[in-house]
Amino acid sequence: MRRIVVTVAGLDSSGGAGLHADMRAFGISGVHAYHVITCITVQNPDRVFSIHPIDEELLKDQLERVLALTKPSVIKLGMIYRGDNLRCVADIIEDRKIERVVADPVLKASDGTMLCDESYIRVYKERLIPLVYLLTPNMEEAGMLSGFKGDVFCLAEHLNNAGAENVLIKGGDLGGKESIDVLFDGRRFYRFSLPRIRGRWHGTGCVFSSLIAGNLSKGMGIRRSIDVAKRILWSMMLNSFSIGSEVKILGDPREFDIPPEGMDGERFAIWYSLNRMIKSLLKILPSDMIPEVGVNVGYALRNARSIEDVCALEGRITKGKSHGLLKFGASEHVARMIITAMRFDERKRAGMNLRYREEVVERFEEEGFLVSSFDRREEPAYSRSTMEWGVNRVVEEVGRVPDVIWDRGGHGKEPMIRLLGHDPRDLLVKIRRVL
Repeated sequence: MRRIVVTVAGLDSSGGAGLHADMRAFGISGVHAYHVITCITVQNPDRVFSIHPIDEELLKDQLERVLALTKPSVIKLGMIYRGDNLRCVADIIEDRKIERVVADPVLKASDGTMLCDESYIRVYKERLIPLVYLLTPNMEEAGMLSGFKGDVFCLAEHLNNAGAENVLIKGGDLGGKESIDVLFDGRRFYRFSLPRIRGRWHGTGCVFSSLIAGNLSKGMGIRRSIDVAKRILWSMMLNSFSIGSEVKILGDPREFDIPPEGMDGERFAIWYSLNRMIKSLLKILPSDMIPEVGVNVGYALRNARSIEDVCALEGRITKGKSHGLLKFGASEHVARMIITAMRFDERKRAGMNLRYREEVVERFEEEGFLVSSFDRREEPAYSRSTMEWGVNRVVEEVGRVPDVIWDRGGHGKEPMIRLLGHDPRDLLVKIRRVL
């Protein structure tokens, strides 16, 4: 059965935040959302020009009609603007005994415009926060609701003590190389971190909180809901676009661009470097350089020792340019080639395969790359891996790890060119030189 959520928020005429952003996020999450309009704003991604709140009776009628139809698994609150309207919403939530309330306290626009009236913050603290399952302020909003400036831990504890069951303070508007969000559940703090993508965006807070709400409605735990939402949002930011403004609109989340779960530090850097390289590779790689078995690209951790230390495509690049996702441990073939090469030269951490064509091998030689080959017919019966044996064989012959290793194939084996480099960017540079 499809999960139902309700979002209560304002209309943004730019289409980047508010109800538009909420509905988009719920669609991505795979849940159906009813929506209740609280106000109409006149704005673009850079500036709020005016705000027109809905009459309390009209707001109440909308919400009551929706809740008469269904009991939502989650209700998500965004910009409500007026204190009396907020009190009305809180009264209905309390009367209906709705337990899963995700509240994103939209208090101030990035241009400095206040998105609430004078009574709003007081009503928020007194009536709404005690009803909230998850409160998702940024640092400035957390300070406004707390009434003081403090660090993220003090603010989260204060808002939890004020009645919010869980408090997630978003760190997207803070500085630093990492974008860090902190969750406090009344007992422990949890940290969610991804490398920061530089730029200015419209609607990230709305989308993030709505993605979390959608995940919660599907039965995910709160920490997993936040983690999945953050990784999807990161992909949307990566694929964002601008329309006549420096402030970007979030793009569509592409599965290939969603960071895998539990990845940080060096593993994330490896994954992201491959991610960018493969996008560039797809634009320039001619189909006649793609073998029948497809192209795979791998990049190893420093000091890699096993297949699980090498990130590669789970599904190879086909002649139609389709491909799978990037994953550590995805490719035994490319991984063994890279790990064997690293035993002789620890800098050779990236590798890939290409269709064998004699003229391509000649072009690599003409460009001054070290090129070598092996003959599969000479591989001993006791060999565990052709790649291990082949790389060892050519290194013995030329005295170091070549840039290019090729072979003419064998029974049931396609002829192949293999390219080695320091990193994915190095592989791309080498390919461009022979195109």
